[in-house]
Amino acid sequence: MKRSLQSKMAWTLTALAFAVALLTCWILNAADRYHFVQYVEQNRQLRNQRIAHVLGQAYERNGGWGKTTGIEVAQLSELEGVHIHLLDAHRSVIWESDAFATGSQDLSVRQAPEATNGYELVPVQSRGTTVGYAEIFYHDPQSYSQLDWHYRRAMTQGAIGAIFPVLVLSLVVSWYLSRRITRPLTEMIHLAWQMRKGNLSVRIENPPGNNELTQLAQSLNHLADELQKQDKLRRTLTADVAHELRTPLATLKSHLEALIDGIWKPTKSRFEACLEEVERLISLVSSLESLTRAESDSMQLELEFLDLAEVTRSIIDLVSPNYAAKGVRLEFRAEGSFAVPLDKDRWKHILLNLLDNALKYTDPGGTVCISAARSSPKEVLVTVQDTGIGIREEDLPFIFERFYRADKSRNRATGGAGIGLAIVKKHVEAHHGTIEVESQPGKGTAFRIRLPLKDPKWMD
Repeated sequence: MKRSLQSKMAWTLTALAFAVALLTCWILNAADRYHFVQYVEQNRQLRNQRIAHVLGQAYERNGGWGKTTGIEVAQLSELEGVHIHLLDAHRSVIWESDAFATGSQDLSVRQAPEATNGYELVPVQSRGTTVGYAEIFYHDPQSYSQLDWHYRRAMTQGAIGAIFPVLVLSLVVSWYLSRRITRPLTEMIHLAWQMRKGNLSVRIENPPGNNELTQLAQSLNHLADELQKQDKLRRTLTADVAHELRTPLATLKSHLEALIDGIWKPTKSRFEACLEEVERLISLVSSLESLTRAESDSMQLELEFLDLAEVTRSIIDLVSPNYAAKGVRLEFRAEGSFAVPLDKDRWKHILLNLLDNALKYTDPGGTVCISAARSSPKEVLVTVQDTGIGIREEDLPFIFERFYRADKSRNRATGGAGIGLAIVKKHVEAHHGTIEVESQPGKGTAFRIRLPLKDPKWMD
C-alpha cells in the first residue's frame, strides 16, 4: 500500500522523537549513575566511620563486648541498611546481626548473609587501640545499601516509565505537524492536477507566514494566472489572425468575382484595389516574419557604440513631416550625450513604431515629447510621451502581446495588426533593456525604455 507523505512524515517524526527520548534517558541515566556512584562512595565511607564509631562507643560504655552489644549491632544494621558481623581483636566472630535477629546463638559457622554481594572490614577503635572489627555486608557489589539500591531502582523505573508519555505526546504532535505541513502541499498537488486537466481557474489559499510553502503557493497561483492569461491570448490569437487574413482575402475574392462575372470592368483602379489587398497580406506576413526573428534565440544584433541623442534626432527628422501635416508638435530633449551600444536599424524600428502610434492616437494640436536622460550610472532612460487618447487600465497588461488590440473590432482605421509593440519589446530586450508603459485615458501615454550604457556581453 502506498503511504502518503503525511503518514511518512508523521512516523518519521515520531521515530525521531522516540530516538531522542531514548537518547536523553540514556544520557540522564548515565549522568545520574555517575553522580550516584560518587554519592554512594562518599556515603559508604561515612557509614563505615559511623558504624565503627558507634561500636567503639558501645565497647567503652560496656567495658568490653557484652551481651547488649548484639542488640546494638542489630539496631545499627537495621538503621544503616547493611548486614554487620562484629569480630574481636583476634577476628573471631562475636555477634552477627542476622543471627541475633533470628535468635540463633550458633556462631560456629561463619557465613556471609544471603543476597549480599560484597563486604568491607572496618577496624573498631577505643582510645586509639583496635579492639575489634566490623564486617559490613552490602546488597550490591558496588557497596549499595538496601536503601541505596531501592533508590537506584526507582530512578531507573521512573526514567523508563517516562518514555511512554513522551512517545504518546510525540505521536500526537508529529501527526499534527505533518498534517499542518502537508495540507498546503496537498492543495498544491490538487491545483497542479487541475492545471494539468486544463482547469486554470482554480487557486489555493496562501499558507500563513512568509515561509517557503507560502512562496511556493504564491508562485503556483502566479503560474496559474499566467497560464490562464496565455490561454486567453492563445484563444484570441487564432481569432485575430483569422480576422486579419479573412478581411483582405474576402475583399480580394469579391473583387475578382466581380471582374470574372463582368460586374466590374477590368480597369486600372480595380486592379489597384486588388493589389492593395495583396500588399496588405504581404505586410501582415512580413510583420509575422519580423516577430519570429525577434523572438528567435538566434537573432544577432550588430551592436556599436553610438551617440543616442544623435541617432534619435536623425530618426525624428524622418517623421517630422507627418507630424507637421497633422498639426501635432514633436519635441526632443536630451540631457547630455550618451554613448550606448545599439543596433541602429532595430533602434530605428523601435522609435518609428512608437512615434507612429503616438501620431495615430494624438489629436491635432497635441504634443509628443521624446526625452533621453541618464537614470543611473549604468543606464539611460528614453521616454516617448504623448497627449493622446490614452489606454484603458485593463488593456495595459496585454499591450505587448501578439495581435492584441484595445479596439476589439480591429478596425484598420484605428490601428494595425497588433504586432508592432510585440516586436518593439523583443528588440528592446535584445539590447538588454526594458520597456514599460503608463497611461491615463484622455490624458496620454508614456513609453519608458531603459538601456544599459555598456552591453553586458562586452563587460570584463
